Order: sequence, then structure tokens, then C-alpha cells
Amino acid sequence: MEAHHTLLVVDDDMDIRDALQDALELEGYAVQLAADGLEALERLRSSEPRPQLILLDLMMPRMDGIAFREALRHERACSDIPVVVASADLDVRDTVDGMGVAGYLRKPLDLSALLSTVKQLCLPV
Repeated sequence: MEAHHTLLVVDDDMDIRDALQDALELEGYAVQLAADGLEALERLRSSEPRPQLILLDLMMPRMDGIAFREALRHERACSDIPVVVASADLDVRDTVDGMGVAGYLRKPLDLSALLSTVKQLCLPV
């Protein structure tokens, strides 16, 4: 089995969070969950293991993905964590342009594309 990686899934849809957690854990990843950007920042600031990758929804209450990404840039300890945006937005490519993200995926998510992207972006521990 490959090295143990931790991912942070940020999505306000509990069903999506649960499905991603199940799929990623089956592939050997540890998964942290957050329902919005504020919860994600709280997790990143806590003593939990630092994730190697963040999967980020854009449309969320309290703090959306765009505001979270901007806030993350100012978090010294976490600003270098790669972020992959997952969005149902038809213009996701234009939306993420300038956000400084490692990539994006269209919802509904294709599991093989998701796993391939995660594997590519998770650096050896």
C-alpha cells in the first residue's frame, strides 16, 4: 500500500462529503470533512494532521470556495496545500482562473478522474 495521505473535503452537501469520504478511504486516504470554508479554516488551524490536498466546492453558505481560497492564501502554515475545485458551474474553468488552484473537476464527479487527480497531486509523505 502506498504512503498514507490526508485529504480535506470541503462541501456543504453531506451526501457528497460522505460519498467522497467512502471512495477516498477505500483507496487508502485519510479524509477530513468540512461543510464550508469557515469550518475548513478551523480544521486547518487545529492540531489535526495537515492535509496534502484540499477538494473544494465553490457554492457553500457562510464562506464559499472563492472566499476560502483567498483566506487560505494568508494562512502561512497552509497556503502551499494544493487545492482542487469541484463545481457544477458550467463556467468552472473561467471561475477558477486566477484562484491559484492546482486543478478543477466538474460535478457530478467522475470517480476515476477524481482519483487520478488526487494521486497526481498528493506528494510522497
